[in-house]
Amino acid sequence: MDCKTLITTLCQSRCAGHIKEAFIPAAEYLKNFAEVEINENYLKAFIDKNSTKTLMLEAHIDQVGFIVTSVFDDGFLKVAPVGSIDTRFLPSTEVEFFGKEKVSGVFTSIPPHLKKSDTMPDFDVCFVDTGRADVKDVVSPGDIGFFATSPKQLSADSFTACGLDNRAGCTAVLLAAERIAAEEGGMNVEILLTMGEELGLRGAKVASFESKADLAVAVDVSFGNFEGVSKTKTAQLQSGPMLGISPILSKNVYSNLIAVAEKNNITFTKEVMGGRTGTNADIISISRGGIPCGLVSIPLRNMHTSLEVVNLNDIENSALLLYLFAKEGFEC
Repeated sequence: MDCKTLITTLCQSRCAGHIKEAFIPAAEYLKNFAEVEINENYLKAFIDKNSTKTLMLEAHIDQVGFIVTSVFDDGFLKVAPVGSIDTRFLPSTEVEFFGKEKVSGVFTSIPPHLKKSDTMPDFDVCFVDTGRADVKDVVSPGDIGFFATSPKQLSADSFTACGLDNRAGCTAVLLAAERIAAEEGGMNVEILLTMGEELGLRGAKVASFESKADLAVAVDVSFGNFEGVSKTKTAQLQSGPMLGISPILSKNVYSNLIAVAEKNNITFTKEVMGGRTGTNADIISISRGGIPCGLVSIPLRNMHTSLEVVNLNDIENSALLLYLFAKEGFEC
């Protein structure tokens, strides 16, 4: 399956809280070349290369969303965020909720003529309008909702959807895993697609505690460039993966990732952080006895909104780097 088809399929499935639709296409893809196990917190697959070393490739599969807190007789819902939502874009945004059936809605927007101030919208003042008098029959407090936008190709290489944080990372891991399984040699590879990253790295904490991997690479997204943002804190889309450098990441792992990229002419950006990375690498590196961990990120625009944007070439080059890193079997 090519990159565009795979990421489209993953982004068409929702994943947060108890809704785990995205596990299904990911598992179907992996079952073509690996044994797959799914539990409450993660999906796991293993590729046995008869090696003495095992590499964990991890990406979180959950996305930001909403949880219903109140349901009103006039068709309105009150919701709270599941993860960190960019509230600037809530008004008039289309959403859908997984109740007894799927229910569509739109966040309310106060007309500019009636606004009393220019304060930012937030969940205290925004309601979801379902337009349904029977909404109490189909939606209940505790039901999960998501942005309802559909995946779309903006250009030959540019792609937009909700949930690209982190279906972009999942796509890179799955593409790499398929290539790893198809060839001889290299390290054993444990694939982990985890839940709960947006709620405090929860799935990675459980999954890595049980893992017997010798080293790991977490794969996520980071800040892509556009006009008006600092070039020192972002990376150009179509410039390849962002390779994390941080005191909490393994120097051996990130140095070898950089070496593999340079050896194979894969363009990349060094992403230097003074401490926490804000990704599952933070918890993998200290789980149980500690797993030496690196971080590969894909540049992304419009993070935690209904229309995130990535470049497909960045995903493919990230997958290539992960495949080569596993194949060359560095001693980390």
